Amino acid sequence: MNLRYIQEPSLQFGEGQHLCPKSGIFSYSPYDIDELARPDKITIGIIGKPDSIDIVLEWLNDCKTHIEGKLGKNGASPHPNLFLNFCGFNKSIGFKSEIVYDEGYKRKINNSEFTEIIESDINLETRIKLIADLYLNEIKFLTKNKRPDVILCVLSDNFITLIQDSEIPTNDEDVTSNSINTDIDQEVIIKKEQNFRRYLKAKAMQYNVPIQILRDKIAKPSGGMQDPATIAWNFFTAIYYKASGTPWALIRKDASDSTCYAGISFYKSRDSTTTQTSLAQIFNEVGKGVILRGEEIKIDKKDRSPHMSEEQAFNLLSISLREYFKAVKVFPRRLVLHKSSNFTPDEIYGFKQATKQVNIYQIDLVTIMPSKLRLYREGDYAPLRGTHLRLSDDRHLLYTRGSVPYFETYTGMYIPSPIEIRLFEHDESPNVICDEILALTKMNWNNTQFDRKFPITLECARNVGEILKYLEPDDVMQLKYSFYM
Repeated sequence: MNLRYIQEPSLQFGEGQHLCPKSGIFSYSPYDIDELARPDKITIGIIGKPDSIDIVLEWLNDCKTHIEGKLGKNGASPHPNLFLNFCGFNKSIGFKSEIVYDEGYKRKINNSEFTEIIESDINLETRIKLIADLYLNEIKFLTKNKRPDVILCVLSDNFITLIQDSEIPTNDEDVTSNSINTDIDQEVIIKKEQNFRRYLKAKAMQYNVPIQILRDKIAKPSGGMQDPATIAWNFFTAIYYKASGTPWALIRKDASDSTCYAGISFYKSRDSTTTQTSLAQIFNEVGKGVILRGEEIKIDKKDRSPHMSEEQAFNLLSISLREYFKAVKVFPRRLVLHKSSNFTPDEIYGFKQATKQVNIYQIDLVTIMPSKLRLYREGDYAPLRGTHLRLSDDRHLLYTRGSVPYFETYTGMYIPSPIEIRLFEHDESPNVICDEILALTKMNWNNTQFDRKFPITLECARNVGEILKYLEPDDVMQLKYSFYM
């Protein structure tokens, strides 16, 4: 077996490097600490029922100071690196930023407005839209009359009962109720609740301010939720990023390195009648990039996997690269393209023609997908995250989930599975490509637990597609990932 172990990649922070986002921010400050435009003061708007707003504002005030990490029955932390204390969100430590607002930024929705919708004789789909409209009206007011950096949309504890027939535990990261043991690719989401979230995020884009959806139960998490310190770390990292901050970055090999990463996935329309080319998200080392919606594609009856035509591949990447240049002011030296299905000859030709027209001659075309193959270690231990098995020159297995030495445990509930990496074209070595994929699993600013399964390129493309399906053709579409996370 051609097997190797990839050491856990470090991340770059403002004043040093660290393996862990939490410890890095606490010890070395956010990546952008020395930038004048960084969000050292984040103005929030907040929308919800009056009592829910009060609960969340009190919680935000409590989060200004230290929050103890998760403790075991013996009073000690079972895994101190995994359940790190939250340092507090204030100007003197950690993020070195603060939350600010005044009474004008609080927009209360009356209980009677919810009751009127609930008691009316309407179907569930209409009910979801009407409830979302209550929030959208207040988002419109805040963006037209105030200047919030991020708008918090607070859902009451019994909110789920308003938009579905029965309450089932959810795994939606954005409402901060997911278990720490949940894998990124697990489909255990309440479909109707997810519809509400996607619809609200899609329709709120026209107002040009990112929103953060959360429940008021964040203040007193139940048994199925994360511990208070982890919730705070995840919440404030997301808020900092949505306020245009950069919590951490990939480590560049050298100053001349200008590698950019793009993710392409596919999504079906809400009625499942068409398949859309997924959005390409192009990242540089600090996560800046653009999001685009591609064209509708045709599914071959002989091959049910989605693929683009040569022209569609050329158009999608050409537009992506032009938008990236507008944002970053330079074209990359090297482009790494991650895709969730195999590359066809037409796609390869179209992508390569798009890169050649802007003088990018180093390109890696990489398919990343789940694998049914498994590796096993001696004893009762999951394979190490970072285990890399070379099946052939062009096929590789990589464990991005597994035992993490830094955590001193495996955080999942089930036997972890690797991802399969297929190299259809590559100018860089397979080892470097796998190293980069492992590092890109740590670039999710919605979660500070770094052992994610898929790189941010594909995770972003998939998440964005699920929201964009709720946009009408004439609706405003944002280019920043912060509007989709």
